[in-house]
Amino acid sequence: MAGSPKLLDWRTVESEDYKKYVANLRGIGCPEKTIRDVIIADVNDLYRQRYRELFPQTNRVEYWKSGNPMANLFDETKVAKEHELQQEKRALVSTLLGRDYVDEEDRSAIHIDSLSERLLSFLTPEKRTAMKELEDRFTVKMMSTYKDTWRGNEGPSEAVKAEKDEAMLQILTPAEKFEYDLRRSDTAMFLRVGLDRFEVRENEFRAIFPAVKEFIANAGKAGFGAMMRGEPDPRPEGGAARMALQAKLKAALGDDRLRQLIEQTGWNLKAKEQP
Repeated sequence: MAGSPKLLDWRTVESEDYKKYVANLRGIGCPEKTIRDVIIADVNDLYRQRYRELFPQTNRVEYWKSGNPMANLFDETKVAKEHELQQEKRALVSTLLGRDYVDEEDRSAIHIDSLSERLLSFLTPEKRTAMKELEDRFTVKMMSTYKDTWRGNEGPSEAVKAEKDEAMLQILTPAEKFEYDLRRSDTAMFLRVGLDRFEVRENEFRAIFPAVKEFIANAGKAGFGAMMRGEPDPRPEGGAARMALQAKLKAALGDDRLRQLIEQTGWNLKAKEQP
């Protein structure tokens, strides 16, 4: 029928020769913005694959270890090679699309073997993207509560955290949220810092995390800080929270490992100081 739009067959324009590929796309009247998006996505995939062939992902993030769980992600050889591939890829994009594209926001960044991708490898790429957007949104909301927190009023920040938890469960299953919290939550960060020299095992970290989360909910971050520094907590709720935490840690770790934890961290689990 005259005047009917033609159906586009991408097999007629694809080519392993990227310059010819771009020429073919322009030859069929493809908009420049679409050409840019198609080429950058294709080149990103190419270089991501090249990097993974050079450095297969065989080790996972040891999120349970004290200190910074992402420290084992950095490797000088990997960083140097990633930089080399980024430069090479940007040069290719510049050759194909023009230098104007390089001067704009770097939409062609490789983002291969990224911290987020490895740390959250248990999630699909779609859920990782959704969680990044959620984190960005709630970071702004939390910033608006800082003045109240500085004045000793944690109510607004706690309300935002509760809202965030509900929003997370719109994206993640309860099991996925638990895995996410083990890696990214404030509670996990506080716990890793508090473990200090105690070389916790993964199964132990997973077992004690819920108990510490409940302790912080009952005693507050200040209560956890005092307990971690070996200081007493004169508040009735603080003492009760410590007793509950001690019982749960004992159930999770056993007597010997609990004793080692206390010796190596200096945690004060006493309900109150003995006279």
